[in-house]
Amino acid sequence: MPHNILLIAGEASGDRIASRAIRAATELAHERGGTISFFGIAGDDSAAEGMELLHTVREMSVVGFVEVARRFWFFRRVFHEMVRELDRRRPDAVLLIDYPGFNIRFAREAKQRGIRVIYYVSPQVWAWHRSRIQELKKVVDEMLVIFPFEEPLYREAGLSTAQFIGHPLVERIEEERAGYGTRDAFATQHHLDSSQEWLLVFPGSRTEEVRRLLPMMSQAAKACAAQHGMQPILVESPAIEAAYYKGYLREPLVRFRNAEATHELMHHAQRGILKSGTTTLEAALLGLPGIICYRTHPLSFAIGKRVVKLPYIGLANIVLGKKQYPELLQNDVTVENMVQALAGLDLPEFKRSLTGLSETLRGPAPGPSRHVAESLLAA
Repeated sequence: MPHNILLIAGEASGDRIASRAIRAATELAHERGGTISFFGIAGDDSAAEGMELLHTVREMSVVGFVEVARRFWFFRRVFHEMVRELDRRRPDAVLLIDYPGFNIRFAREAKQRGIRVIYYVSPQVWAWHRSRIQELKKVVDEMLVIFPFEEPLYREAGLSTAQFIGHPLVERIEEERAGYGTRDAFATQHHLDSSQEWLLVFPGSRTEEVRRLLPMMSQAAKACAAQHGMQPILVESPAIEAAYYKGYLREPLVRFRNAEATHELMHHAQRGILKSGTTTLEAALLGLPGIICYRTHPLSFAIGKRVVKLPYIGLANIVLGKKQYPELLQNDVTVENMVQALAGLDLPEFKRSLTGLSETLRGPAPGPSRHVAESLLAA
């Protein structure tokens, strides 16, 4: 039978995860002699797998309490538009990926209409808003989590359908790694200098991140590269127009804009200046040492300090349980501090500390994307 799924992934990292789930679900439906279709909010990766986009991650992705408040009326309009689509199309299930401020409210609307809700990539209730677990118990039919410590947290709170299925980054990177070539070949293909170490700059996939981080990141990268003979490379996200990055570059960097090859670039690189978020976990899984930078609106940061109950801000550090990646926050994000932190990295020891992370996050067979596919086709 045909299946029709409403999917909401409001950020670039969620779009990448969604695209793999869409592909796996399409393949599984074909194996079973059926079809499955997706519509809703995601990005280019999901669209490439055949999803119908009603809104994109370019519109939806913001960071910080103040930044969200500024766009309140836009988000409200999109939310009610998606509820109308829920009523008009009556999908077989709703698949929600992270994006909790929007998705938890949307789960409530779907549940009220008797539509099955599958939440993939749990809201980070272990960091803040643990009270959300009680709300999720009421509105989510199946919680598919990507960190091993999340399953017992939900189950102890009474959400018995919570299941750790593995982190999709592990699945994706292991598949990609088989196709990695030599560093020299990669450098030739992408017009990079293989005779130098590569210092990667990741200012983010949101315009607000780029605006606040890239000017100082580019200056620090150029200064560090000059001192240590490295090639500084700006890694751009397709979720942001290339011209936007150019407006915040204070020093000329080599610009790399190829999402499909970014993981291989990280695999071959020696250091990274990383914005906080999923990028830090990608770096850790690929063995890339670096530092983490985070800057947002001062009021957003003040609110965050009050509500977030974690010793680290970087996702890699949270999973590792230690500050392996030096963290520079708010006013500490300066050119001088970045250069100093990068110079202080012990690269061999740093890489050794990342050993075993993939095993921790792997999860059971058949892997996260296939598991999501099976849940969707059972809906």
